[in-house]
Amino acid sequence: MNERLRFFVSGFFIGIAELLPGISGSTIAVAFGIYTKIIKILSNIRIKNFSGNLSEISSRFHLDLLLLLISSMAFTVIFFSKLVLFFYTNFNDLFETFLAIIMIIISLFIVKDFISINKNILLFISTGLIFGYAINLVPNLEISSNILFLTLIGFIAFSFFLVPGISGSAILVTLGQYRLIIEAVAELNFLTLIPFGIGCLISLYLMPKLISNLVDKYNEYLMCFFSGLIFIAGLNLIF
Repeated sequence: MNERLRFFVSGFFIGIAELLPGISGSTIAVAFGIYTKIIKILSNIRIKNFSGNLSEISSRFHLDLLLLLISSMAFTVIFFSKLVLFFYTNFNDLFETFLAIIMIIISLFIVKDFISINKNILLFISTGLIFGYAINLVPNLEISSNILFLTLIGFIAFSFFLVPGISGSAILVTLGQYRLIIEAVAELNFLTLIPFGIGCLISLYLMPKLISNLVDKYNEYLMCFFSGLIFIAGLNLIF
């Protein structure tokens, strides 16, 4: 699969994943082998990097790839949100079992390239498992849907979107805001979506650079940590 087609197809599945409370969109990006490049692109989002030279901007941000990814994601989110809401509401147990199986398979697929007797590798896998389990212990919160909280949960959800293993939608479930947001997307309720989107944009500006630096220095260990997160997130959906 050539790179442009991979980004376009990935965008479709990432959009689906971000509608589901269980699968991280970044998990899909890792599975398609585009995660590191996306983080590198997003880490360049700085005011100084937006010059008047369109070709320079296109080169720096790989717009030929990024626009394919964003367009397929946007199409999926807009046109599939009502379908996902229907299945999540009416077939919750079956739906979550299906998601769990996919996540466990993905986690094994990621870690297969790093399996060794290296104790550090095993340590990071174990740390991911423990952290994922701890996340599942966080009690559900009922939060008022005012502008400040919507902005905050937008920031939190998008930050987790950037990290494989923990779904941004799963965090919305934990915060008691999943149904509010998925209904807002399905109904294009901009009074909810605008403050939520502002929170997402703040995260988009602040978080990729930090994640990019970690990927540069500790990619092998991060992938193993993420595989542990993904695996335990799948088990959490079943149990």
